Amino acid sequence: MTLQRKIAALIAGIGIAAAVGTPIASAQAATQLEQAELAGLGPQLRAQVLARAVNGNSVTEVLQVILLNNIKIKHEASLIVALDWPKGIAVVQLPSGGMATVNFDPKTLQISN
Repeated sequence: MTLQRKIAALIAGIGIAAAVGTPIASAQAATQLEQAELAGLGPQLRAQVLARAVNGNSVTEVLQVILLNNIKIKHEASLIVALDWPKGIAVVQLPSGGMATVNFDPKTLQISN
């Protein structure tokens, strides 16, 4: 191995080590849509979502996880396919492959049906 290749390999190794050892940004800035979603939440849920929207997790992702977990308590569902936040309607994919609509309270993310 030539000296140039050894140096290049060393630099690449240092770059990888630095990338692996670098902590991920603590929080992402909420988009305008996410800010609107947060504004519609109750204070406790808003605080919970903001506390979990760190280390690369977006507000939208946190909201979807909370909502899907709440849906799974009452309905079989494996994936949220579409959301209408203002109306409190989620379309979920069922494990059987079909689709179903689920109503939820946009302020609490609790399931209505």
